[in-house]
Amino acid sequence: MKQIYRIPKKYAQDKMPGVYKIIDKNKVIAKYLISGGTAAVTDLGLLFIFTDLIGLWYVISAALAFAFAFFVSFFLQKFWTFRDNTKDRMQAQMAVYLSLGLINLGVNSYGIYLLVEYLSLWYLLAQVIMGGSIAVYSFLIYKFLIFNKKEKSLADKGKLKILIATGIFPPDIGGPATMLEAMASSLIERGFEIKVITYSDQELGITPSFAEATEDKNKESSILVYRILKNKLFSRLNYFLKMKKLSKWADVIYVTDTYSVGYFAYLIKKFIGKKYIVRFAGDSAWETAVANSWTNDYIVDFQKNKYSNKIEKLKAKRRKILVNADKVIAVSNFMKEIAQLIGVNENKIKTIYNSVDFIKSDNLDNSAIKEIKQKYGANSKIIITACRLTPWKGVAGIIKIMPKLDNVNLLVLGDGQELDNLKKSAAELGVDNKVHFLGRIKQADLKNYFKVADLFVLNTNYEGLSHTILEVMSVGTPVLTTNVGGNPEIIENNKDGVLVEFNNERALLEAATKILNDKEFADSLVVNAEIKLQKFNWSNTVEATVKLSKEI
Repeated sequence: MKQIYRIPKKYAQDKMPGVYKIIDKNKVIAKYLISGGTAAVTDLGLLFIFTDLIGLWYVISAALAFAFAFFVSFFLQKFWTFRDNTKDRMQAQMAVYLSLGLINLGVNSYGIYLLVEYLSLWYLLAQVIMGGSIAVYSFLIYKFLIFNKKEKSLADKGKLKILIATGIFPPDIGGPATMLEAMASSLIERGFEIKVITYSDQELGITPSFAEATEDKNKESSILVYRILKNKLFSRLNYFLKMKKLSKWADVIYVTDTYSVGYFAYLIKKFIGKKYIVRFAGDSAWETAVANSWTNDYIVDFQKNKYSNKIEKLKAKRRKILVNADKVIAVSNFMKEIAQLIGVNENKIKTIYNSVDFIKSDNLDNSAIKEIKQKYGANSKIIITACRLTPWKGVAGIIKIMPKLDNVNLLVLGDGQELDNLKKSAAELGVDNKVHFLGRIKQADLKNYFKVADLFVLNTNYEGLSHTILEVMSVGTPVLTTNVGGNPEIIENNKDGVLVEFNNERALLEAATKILNDKEFADSLVVNAEIKLQKFNWSNTVEATVKLSKEI
């Protein structure tokens, strides 16, 4: 039934955008009128029963009917019209609402008396007139006093409590995990209280954790990390139950995974009204569909086209999570556009760029760099790519140009579903001796590999905002990547990097050859990349996150 309902709603958005915007803009008023109308029907129905069927005096009937209608009105207005799911304020709200109701009762009863006795109006018509008049000023009081959302703003609180819900967290490796730990430490510095829940290979427990990359001044801080043992029969249920319990402590939940963790946040909001923020770095629905070969459509087209029922269910679940979030952090303007195509209101979305300057640039291991150079580049140049080995990362396209590059080795950092296919492709092209698959590399060691490379290539068909590209730029290695997703927001073509079409072998080969053989050009890319990195500043990232959290 839910899916059937969405089709006409989507049709209204697409075919009647003007009408839909008007309805959407005034939906609170519409809900108020429906709630008030329901209460009014209750009021009038009971008034008729008490007066005409039971035979009570109409003034007494009006008082009794009004009292019953009061409770119907309160719960509809609070939980449906004004979307106020808080429980702690309900008694105070009920008291104010009752006070207003008693005042309205007196105004209603006296007004009906005047209209009936002095203007000789029919008592039901008198009730309609008085009910309409009361409805107008009551709406203003409900909106700006009783159910005023500004009263619930986190900005008015002293020490904000944030629960970070994620699927990865150190000691898990990778840029996103490292970034989250640094973010937690930075928020603690700024007066927030932080707890983290994550999946882990470790047993469930509370462990103090601290990011090595955040310098000595933060080492006195500790982050409470609740680890749920993954790959067990009830791991998802355990995660949800623990997350629900922790959410009662928090003012807001900050989620980094759209599906499992994001869906839990959505359910918790429905259960107890807890607000949540989604960090939107990628479209899991599209990634799942492409990874399973259900579609080859580009991510933008994927948002607009219709697919099989299983894909549409993925899209609908993702849309529900994002649309119901109180705020959505897009890691690039490209991801902001994707969120809007999904259906998120633009006012909810804030672009907050990734940054890598929280990772110390002087933690390079010169001996490790020398060892890598001797092993793979003693008599040749080195190209590196680092990514999950999925179809849209385009590693196969890089391998295809290797036969035409002399004295060049390709190091592939990462693993994934395409590994066997890529190894087979390298063997078929006769470059298996030049293409080295090194698997997943520890986060602390990645920069050593990036530093030793003569060129970094990311032949991707989709990127929110590449944390890896920023890391490569920070160590002074030239970047060749594709003109897709958030990449153009990092790189200006032929200035601080080179942009080409996805899987365009000729363009890839020409650009790689130029960078590897033209030292002056390569050096200019590195110098300009260092300047560009100032835009992707960790302090800006943290301050924007703090401000967004307080705006909820």
